[in-house]
Amino acid sequence: MSAHGYTSAFQRDHGLLLVGHGSREQPGVDELLATAGLVAQMAGESPLESCFLEFARPTIADGFRALAARNVRRIVAVPVMLFAAGHAKRDIPAALAAVAAEYPQIAFAQAEHLGCHPDLLALSKLRYVEALRPRADVAAEDTACVMVGRGSRDPLATAEMLRFVQLRTEMAPVANAWACFLSMAEPSLEDVLDAAASCGAKRIVVQPHLLFDGVLSDRLKDTVDRYARRHPQAEWLVAAHLGASAPLAEAILDRASRVIARSGGV
Repeated sequence: MSAHGYTSAFQRDHGLLLVGHGSREQPGVDELLATAGLVAQMAGESPLESCFLEFARPTIADGFRALAARNVRRIVAVPVMLFAAGHAKRDIPAALAAVAAEYPQIAFAQAEHLGCHPDLLALSKLRYVEALRPRADVAAEDTACVMVGRGSRDPLATAEMLRFVQLRTEMAPVANAWACFLSMAEPSLEDVLDAAASCGAKRIVVQPHLLFDGVLSDRLKDTVDRYARRHPQAEWLVAAHLGASAPLAEAILDRASRVIARSGGV
């Protein structure tokens, strides 16, 4: 459901804390901050702060304290993360609990990660369609799609990525579709690109299922460039990552609003 149906749930004393993973590269940090700006526009009077789990500032504690200084009574923290692995399950809750102990007068809750939210599926399809626009003359039955996730040692996170790819490729059918991972899970990017190169497709679309730009995006593009030179019989296209956008902002706000709706106010 679109976040627009829930914006009335947010009030002046409801603080929103957007928790990004963080990146050593500034573009990834900037995209989280841009996303926070879009969410703030949709959230009405609710104060909003953004923060990072690691590699960037402000920290989770900094963001929580900034909201406390704005006299909120309730805080909903939203992990701006695709899947529920160790960060969303353990690291973020631990950091929130540690700083929340300083403010017993403030109720807080953590929203669900983004997962297979319908707005994320729609955004992923949009990025795929955008990648095809320069060359719309190749039929779907001659197209292969490789969706690439970050990867996790958590089997539930891996299963959720596979489910996302299944749902997404049902929205935009192709002759062949694969899911793979950049690290920590199988199949690997290289194994799947080998399969894609030998499947006979005229066009191979490689789509990073990553929220923001950074080291992983750069590594993915470099790897696809190598395969394109090695296998020139197919056209190789790299779709854009998800990025700061209205659908992403709506998914974040929807996750937060559902917490408020369930709890009657957190």
